[in-house]
Amino acid sequence: MPGKPSYKTKAIVIGRVNFGEADRVVRFLTPEHGKLAAVAKGVRRIKSRFGGHLELFGEVELMLTEGRNLDTITSARLIWYPNQIASNYDRLGMAFLIAKAVDRLTEPDHPAAALYAMVREALAALDSGAAGALFELWFKLRLLETLGYRPELGSCMICAQNSPEARYSFSTERGGIVCASDSSPLDVPMSALQIKFWRLLCDYPYVTISHIDDAAALAQQTLYLCDGFYEHHLGSQFRPTLTGESA
Repeated sequence: MPGKPSYKTKAIVIGRVNFGEADRVVRFLTPEHGKLAAVAKGVRRIKSRFGGHLELFGEVELMLTEGRNLDTITSARLIWYPNQIASNYDRLGMAFLIAKAVDRLTEPDHPAAALYAMVREALAALDSGAAGALFELWFKLRLLETLGYRPELGSCMICAQNSPEARYSFSTERGGIVCASDSSPLDVPMSALQIKFWRLLCDYPYVTISHIDDAAALAQQTLYLCDGFYEHHLGSQFRPTLTGESA
């Protein structure tokens, strides 16, 4: 009988869970196939040929064979690994946040080249020392932008007013800014500077954002609004946390 089709892809490890006596199911983000789960057979044995190549947050080159339920990893080669993340508790928590958010908000078999590039950029920024509310807010807004969930930050969600003199609030329920005439008591005032800052976070790489004056303070002031948006529209909060092997 002919062998099952094989294919090759780059991937970032976003999760893994033990399976059977020595195997492990590993979850990846790939440019061509989106989210992907595959079995690494024998990976938990001391002499496994996959040893060190399938660590969480690493970028790998994979060869896989298609299976009925799960594909099987036939080879794995580590391309890049963010070695500095593990030495800092806060950065490690942020790396788990990235993996968890991507895992929950993406589907298999959907090409994700832009998302892959953004996640790779985020992990590299963490590896270079990024941390705190500024990085967290940047990642969360960039993720929303990349996945098509970007909040409306250009004009009022109700009347479409876009005036430098207008006063705006952020409406979690409506998913963007609303002018003073259309705001409700639950909406939170958002200054013109904060709105402009969020637009920049959605559109620019972290290395650019990190050089903005008062960026850390602006992020600290408004991160909770982003968390509220996630909770209301995506069904769950996404907080930095250490979640172990099954991230």
